[in-house]
Amino acid sequence: MDEQNYCYGVGSLTLRVTAIHRVWQHDDGLWVEVDGIPLWRNGYEGMERYALIRVGGIRRPPCPANAGTTP
Repeated sequence: MDEQNYCYGVGSLTLRVTAIHRVWQHDDGLWVEVDGIPLWRNGYEGMERYALIRVGGIRRPPCPANAGTTP
């Protein structure tokens, strides 16, 4: 997500969410408090961290074609 869609960091953020704590209604929309693992472009994962994320700024990766199917 872009920097304007989360608090407490600089630059864009890709995060695998591990916990959702609370949803807040602010003047500019809904925000959610989460913990998650930062995913870096080079394939590495960072240490779990807290972030306050604007719900409208959340982007989900596309699902693989075979997601949800059983072999």
